[in-house]
Amino acid sequence: MMKKSLLWLACTCALFASDTELEQLKKQMAQLQQQLSEMQKHIQTLESAPSVTVSDTGSDEEMLEKMASKSEKPSVTTLLPDIALILNGGYTSRNVTNTQYTNASIPGFVNSGDMEIPFNSKNGFNLNYAEVAMSSTVDPYFDANAIFHIHGDGTLEVEEAFFSTRALDYGLRAKVGKFKSAFGRVNEKHHHAWNFEDQELVNNALFGPDGLGGEGAQLQWVAPTPFYLMAGIELFNGNQKQGFSGKESATTAVSYLKTSTDVGNATLLGGISYAQGNSEVQNLNSTGDIIPDSFTSYGKTKIYGADFTLEYPLEGYGSLIWQNELMYRTKDVATMTQKQAGYYSELLYRIDENWATGIRYDELYKNQNEILSVNDLHRTSVKLEYKPFEFSRFRLQYNQDHSRYIDDQAKTIHELMLNYTLELGAHGAHAF
Repeated sequence: MMKKSLLWLACTCALFASDTELEQLKKQMAQLQQQLSEMQKHIQTLESAPSVTVSDTGSDEEMLEKMASKSEKPSVTTLLPDIALILNGGYTSRNVTNTQYTNASIPGFVNSGDMEIPFNSKNGFNLNYAEVAMSSTVDPYFDANAIFHIHGDGTLEVEEAFFSTRALDYGLRAKVGKFKSAFGRVNEKHHHAWNFEDQELVNNALFGPDGLGGEGAQLQWVAPTPFYLMAGIELFNGNQKQGFSGKESATTAVSYLKTSTDVGNATLLGGISYAQGNSEVQNLNSTGDIIPDSFTSYGKTKIYGADFTLEYPLEGYGSLIWQNELMYRTKDVATMTQKQAGYYSELLYRIDENWATGIRYDELYKNQNEILSVNDLHRTSVKLEYKPFEFSRFRLQYNQDHSRYIDDQAKTIHELMLNYTLELGAHGAHAF
């Protein structure tokens, strides 16, 4: 088309041109034809060259299949790990001093001076942690994950570091390393994925701030049913902070069964869990008194758990979530078998994609122990949170806490927390 236009222009001009001008027009015409020829050659060269597109490189799954068949080796940059940085901190105000709060106790569960408070530990500003998470597909058979906590005081903690399989048949999946147990509803979740700024009371009382888990192995099976049904077993080293003897390795066993189904517009989730291991029983002297820091690992700790969650979607981005969990523990100690139980129930209202609110009630309602049987240990929490975007959140929470004793006296603690959470980089979706 361009050639025809140029020829037509040249011919039109030639009709009105002199001989000299005609010669100049012929020269210009020849130059234009040469330029057009060179441009056509360049276009043909580009069209014949292989283009590098997303479809040519293939998906990660296709790449892994090629690697598995050994038809293609990955380059250095093929499987770079996803890296995320999560920041959490805020401002806290309580009606007790920092020393009083740190040395408080939960009778029958946590002794004075043994309380671990990793988040919002002091009045005023707190930098709770900077979490660095890395995950990647290693090869066609394994994925690897590592999560590091840098606490506000600068200490570094390896919170989780494990590898999991991706090629087992029959709906099986295995995990080995250091990780959080899938016991119950919330134990496996990290702090930034909690519905409230502090841990559920029963989880903290029975498992401590890190939750049930540690070095161990896990095997899960997803049944081929029309609804979600998953069974799992785990084996961990003992941990005294979680109620299990730490003198022997691979002595804590966990099992669970989880299911989910849709009923109309609502989603129902439920599960039952069980954990068992050796407990450290304190030794007694000849007069029957407890010998401090002297234990014999011959008792048993058994923990039973049940959870139920209902989510009902509303118009737009809104939803209602009602979440509940109950735990019951028997633990052999020096003079008896403790029987302890607690639960929480929380109602969350997601107003839209930016705003949410919620209320939670925690209670330790059974507490038969050898020291002091206190059964009325409870806490009420309310929150309001704002998410400007998916990866940032600001949360205001108030607690009225009747679960702690200060100087062996019951103390109602009022605390107000304003916290922020920022997530940077590639970060996997949180489990519902």
